[in-house]
Amino acid sequence: MKKKLLIELFVYAVILAIGIILLFTYKVEKRYFIIPSEFNYQEVQDDAFIPIKQSKHRYI
Repeated sequence: MKKKLLIELFVYAVILAIGIILLFTYKVEKRYFIIPSEFNYQEVQDDAFIPIKQSKHRYI
């Protein structure tokens, strides 16, 4: 029983160590996109805010 738990703990420790190593060593590859000149786009500054109208009646 103890041996099984130790093996499981060791496996989790190895996975954690690999994850930490990858966390600090992974470098994101930059990609550049070529956008055709005929592609039209607009900058929109809309807001997703929805005003809340307060009711005249108060429910308690």
